[in-house]
Amino acid sequence: KLFETGVSAMLRSLDPYTEFEGKQDAVALSESIGGKYGGVGLVISGEAIQKSEEAESNVEVVSLSNNKLLPDEAVRDNANTKPKKTVSTSSSDDEDDEGEVETRKLLERVQKKGIQVVSAFEGYAFDYGMRVGDRLVGVDGTDITPKTSVEDVRNLLRGEPGTSVEVTFEREGVEGPQTVTIPRTIVKINDVKLATFVGDPKDGVGYIQLSGFASETGREVRNSILALQRAAEEASGGTRSLQGLILDMRGNPGGLLTSAVDVASLFVPKGSDIVSAKGRGFPGVLYRSRVEPILDSSTKLAVLVNGGTASAAEIVSGAIQDLDVGIIVGSDRTFGKGLVQSVDDLPFDTALKFTVAKYYTPSGRCIQGINYSEGDKSLDGGKYKADKVADKDRSVFFTSKGREVKDGGGIEADYKVEAPQASALEVTLLRSGVVGDFAAQWSRTHELTKNFEVDDDTYHEFQAFVQEKQKTGDIQLEALYNGAITDLRRILKLSGYKDAARELDGLKASILRDVQRDFDKYRKDIKEDIAQGILARYLPESMLIERSLKTDKQVLAAAKLVRNTHQFDTLLAQGSDQEHGMESNIEGSTLNSAAREEEGAKFRVIW
Repeated sequence: KLFETGVSAMLRSLDPYTEFEGKQDAVALSESIGGKYGGVGLVISGEAIQKSEEAESNVEVVSLSNNKLLPDEAVRDNANTKPKKTVSTSSSDDEDDEGEVETRKLLERVQKKGIQVVSAFEGYAFDYGMRVGDRLVGVDGTDITPKTSVEDVRNLLRGEPGTSVEVTFEREGVEGPQTVTIPRTIVKINDVKLATFVGDPKDGVGYIQLSGFASETGREVRNSILALQRAAEEASGGTRSLQGLILDMRGNPGGLLTSAVDVASLFVPKGSDIVSAKGRGFPGVLYRSRVEPILDSSTKLAVLVNGGTASAAEIVSGAIQDLDVGIIVGSDRTFGKGLVQSVDDLPFDTALKFTVAKYYTPSGRCIQGINYSEGDKSLDGGKYKADKVADKDRSVFFTSKGREVKDGGGIEADYKVEAPQASALEVTLLRSGVVGDFAAQWSRTHELTKNFEVDDDTYHEFQAFVQEKQKTGDIQLEALYNGAITDLRRILKLSGYKDAARELDGLKASILRDVQRDFDKYRKDIKEDIAQGILARYLPESMLIERSLKTDKQVLAAAKLVRNTHQFDTLLAQGSDQEHGMESNIEGSTLNSAAREEEGAKFRVIW
């Protein structure tokens, strides 16, 4: 503990990506990079009753989530936000803080639910009958009590591959506990969550959802493209292959250097620069594609990105954009992480993840959106300083066809399509878990039918369910605004404005009425959320993703774009009549390509 505290304090002044990884964190990081672990293929969550008020939440599987590759502080820095300051008060009011009361109620509700299945992987626990929403009550004869932590259950589920484990669970709509025996094996966490067609397969528009960059990602994407090409040929009677491909990397937080290079090599011409890195004390390295792309040059490529597309995903996006082999589609820019981390082992089975360099796209630009510098020890405990790159400071670079692109602040979309915005009501319903609760109740009295959709009767049932939850205090539809109202109430009380503070109750009631009216305004979106919640208890993840494509505005817009050859080619040709070639800022530097490529593959580097 002393070692961990000391190292973490020393790293505080550097940057949010430089982190000490304790024993459990080091294992989780290794699993996220390797994309595999020994277990049964369950993701679980819950809260244990503890002596302290600190909530415990964990999962049996640590997937490629933003928590590991994009730390919370880095996300806050990128959003240009700061943690809220606590308003001190000497008020003698014995009223509990509304936020604290709400948090305690939420914790109690989650504890009552016990430890539940959040996801069951296809090919593993799903195939043995486990489903989302199942409540675990025992593992190998060990009862799960309210004091059992998620970490305890995780350790019971995991074990030596080749052994088996008995899992006892309860399911809504099924009488009594159920027990299944699941073999422990090496669970492969696939980064390609879905490979399918958008619309009629005869049209030949493929879709691949890529969620991360682990060790086998290049192979997964390659196999998916080949499978889509074969399926397109079969659907068209052998007359044509894949006409268009949508690579969906929205929310992809990144991963391994080698995997980013592998994926980019599937699309860019042989001999093309893909990415380079330079740093103080870090040997310069340049990666080039050494294989022919498997995607035919006639296939239109669209890459879907958003603000959660980061790191290795930005390397692939940047290479595709700079080399003009595809169109970047999104609402604005990607996250803007242009820093490279390396991982070194430390004593006591711990590790250190630390920043060693910046990376550069083929045009020579670095898309890092935040400049970090050492903090002042006399201020904020010596925490690092974070300065966002201003638009006026962003330099212009050029793609291979002369299109203008800029550094700093991520990869900007070539073709902008606004992402659907969730209403305040929808956000509250999803955050509170009430959709999942309704799905559990629905499954007790209904059977899933073919071509299931949420009709008006089911929607009215849901509204009544939510209203009952509101009355009992299990949900607060105005919850999104409670924090701001609570802060304002405290300030008004400190200022002695008691009448104004009392008027806030009327404001809350007015907000609640407005939110409730959104049930009609956003009926279509909420119906889809309910349907997804119900179907998640019956169908695997891939089928849920495929179903959601039908209403995904950005996917549909990307599909329309790749079908429109004239519009697609026009977007790529913009600026091609200029005399600008792709200018690389790395020529003449210390970068070595041929000799460093083989050596670079040995680095334990996270991009």
